[in-house]
Amino acid sequence: MIFITIMSQFILYASLATLMGTFILKLMPETLRPSFEISSKWLYMSSSVIPIVAFVPNIQLLMILTPQFGFVDSLWTIISKYKVGHAWVTILLFTLVLLIVVSASTKSKKKILSVAIITLLIAIIAAMAYVSHASSMKPIAGEAFDFIHLFAVSIWLGILIIISFFSTNSNNWEAFLKWFSPTALVAFSAIALSGVLLIDAIVPAYVTGWASKYGQWLFIKHVLLLPLTFIVLGNGLLIKLKIEKPLFEPRTWVKIETGLLIAILAITAIFSEQQPPMSFVQSENVSALFQVFNSSVVETGMTAHFQMTGIGIMFFLLTAVFIVLLVLTYFKEAAVIIVISMAIAVALCFYMGFNSITVFNFIGYCVT
Repeated sequence: MIFITIMSQFILYASLATLMGTFILKLMPETLRPSFEISSKWLYMSSSVIPIVAFVPNIQLLMILTPQFGFVDSLWTIISKYKVGHAWVTILLFTLVLLIVVSASTKSKKKILSVAIITLLIAIIAAMAYVSHASSMKPIAGEAFDFIHLFAVSIWLGILIIISFFSTNSNNWEAFLKWFSPTALVAFSAIALSGVLLIDAIVPAYVTGWASKYGQWLFIKHVLLLPLTFIVLGNGLLIKLKIEKPLFEPRTWVKIETGLLIAILAITAIFSEQQPPMSFVQSENVSALFQVFNSSVVETGMTAHFQMTGIGIMFFLLTAVFIVLLVLTYFKEAAVIIVISMAIAVALCFYMGFNSITVFNFIGYCVT
């Protein structure tokens, strides 16, 4: 069941991003972007799947209630009395309107339709934020932080998905970069800031939380942001420097950025379905992945801190070396597989570096 739930969340995020990217690009004049073609089937499928996958996390609650109250009464109870049910009904209603407007947009090029669709997507994202982990811990601030996070990701990733996989040429690339580069920078900054605030709202002890399933995947997501940062900067500079070369294909390099963002999106779907950690270790919630890469013996009540080690220093030095190699392979236009390998090496060394200096003990927490 957990796998189905994770997949449903990934599909939900990807569908929202695809729709957001499509209609933001449709708002832009054709002279300010590459041409792209996305079939109406993709748009209908991305829209219609939203309420289906949005309901999947509620199935477990439905399964708990059904034996006692019956299927219909249990479904009505969730819809009418639970916060998650209220949010799902809201998503369903907005999606029905969305499908109508998407249908109209396939027959008309009026930009007001794109504005309406983007507005409906914003409303759906707001409904998702309403039932997020952060919302349950900090009702107003948490909802705001989660909304900003999801909205910024949808804009940045959505545009990249369309340009990477649905564009038909590389025309107007310089004009496209003039507005997309600052847009991506603002989105990245919003994601980073809201991410820090979300951690503060959800994870009371970030480093200690690495031992948990939620915290371990959250940490991996943050580790991947390091190579992503250099790839984003590399794309901005590389494409501007080499766009005039007749054989240069910018979409190849943008696909690397898109692929890494999709991987981060998948990881987000994984940990969003886990229970956020407490301020101390809970032995029943220790991540198996954490135990593979960290030799510490962890027990309930322990907390984490950093203790520099020789192996940790070595891994951080290797991280720096692979960052240099990543940048060099990028600007030398090495094979894509080499660039991806360097990005993985950066992430892996950075991850191992922090694992090597993280130790757990009972200092700072007393079990009663």
